[in-house]
Amino acid sequence: MHKLLRHGLVLPALALLLGVLVLPAQARVIPDLYEVVEAVPSRGTTDRAAASSRGLERVFVRVTGDAAIGSNPQLRPVLQQAQRYVQGFRYSSEDNQLYLHLSFDPQAVSDQVHKLHLPMWPNNRPGTLVWMAVDTLQGGRAALREEDAPELFAAMDAMAIERGLPVDFPVMDLNDQRNMPLGNLWAQDERAAERAGVRYNPDATLMGRVLQASGQRWQANWLLIHGGRSYAFDASGNSLEEVALRGIDEAANLLAQRYAVRPESDSGPRSAVIVELSGVDSFADYTEASAYLQGLAQVSSADLLSVKADRMRVALTTSAHMQNLRDALALNRKLQAEAEGESIDLTGYRAPLGSAENPLRYRWH
Repeated sequence: MHKLLRHGLVLPALALLLGVLVLPAQARVIPDLYEVVEAVPSRGTTDRAAASSRGLERVFVRVTGDAAIGSNPQLRPVLQQAQRYVQGFRYSSEDNQLYLHLSFDPQAVSDQVHKLHLPMWPNNRPGTLVWMAVDTLQGGRAALREEDAPELFAAMDAMAIERGLPVDFPVMDLNDQRNMPLGNLWAQDERAAERAGVRYNPDATLMGRVLQASGQRWQANWLLIHGGRSYAFDASGNSLEEVALRGIDEAANLLAQRYAVRPESDSGPRSAVIVELSGVDSFADYTEASAYLQGLAQVSSADLLSVKADRMRVALTTSAHMQNLRDALALNRKLQAEAEGESIDLTGYRAPLGSAENPLRYRWH
C-alpha cells in the first residue's frame, strides 16, 4: 500500500539504459500532506472517530515539522474533534485488513496552526537524495540498493511520507557506482556526493553508513548536506530498519527547523527586506515573480518599489530571520543569487543586507 502512496516520478526505462538525468529530487510542492490512511477494525462511527484523531495528529506532524506535536496540550482538544476537519473519507480492504482513507481540510488545519501559534513548514520542500552503505557481520561492506532490500526501502519511503519529506534513492547502476565508489560513500565524501548527484539534481543529500555491531545491535552515522551546510548525527537500534528510519526522521527534523515559519512571538518583529530581481523581461515574468514572492510562507506582503529595464525591486515584509528568508528564496530554484553589490561608503559604513542601499540580489529564471 505504501508503494501506491509514494512520492516521486516514474523512472523511465530508457533513462536507465542511457544513464541520463533521472528521478530529479528538486524542491517539490507536496500535494497530499493532508491525506492519511488508517487501519481500522470496523466501519463503525467510534472506530472512525478514533482513526480521525490519529490521522489528524499525523497531519499536524507533517504540517508543522514537529514529530512530537501530538504531545502539545494545546492540540489535544483539536484532535478530540478531528472529524470536524475531515473533508472526505472512504474505505478500502487489503489482505483482510480494512483501511480508512481520510482527507483533511487544509485551510481548517492551517487556521488552527496559526491560532495555536505553531510552526508551519511550507509544502514546498527540499527533494532529498538518500545514499546508504552497510557493513554486516555476514555480508561485509556494500552499498545498499533498493532492488536488493525492497522492504527496507519501502519502510524508509513510508517514514518520509509520514514526515512530508520528498525522498529519492539512487538507482545504483554503473554510472552511480563509478561516481560514488563504495569507499567514498562509506567515508561520506561530500565531493563525491556532489559529483554523483549531478544526474539527480537534489536539493539535499543524505548519506548513511550503517554498521552491524552485533547480532541485534546496529549503529549508523548520518550526514545531511544542504544549502552549503552539513549536519552530522548518529543513530543506534536493534535493526537495520530502525536506524535507517531514524536517519529519515532526523533529516526531516533538521530541514523543518530550517524552513518552518515560526510564530511571530518567536521570530521577532516584522521588517522590510528589499529584494532586487534581474532577468524580468516581460509582463509574464513580472506577474510570475510577484506571485512567487507573495506566495512564500515566510512573507506576509510583497510590495513593488520600482521597475527599471529588466530589474524590479520589491519590499518583502517578513518576521523570518535573514538566513531563513534567503533559504526560502533559493529553495525552488526560480531565483539564482547574484553577487552582493558594493555597499561601503566613504566613511566605511556598510549598509545592512536587505536594505535599499544593499538589497538581496537575484536573477529570475
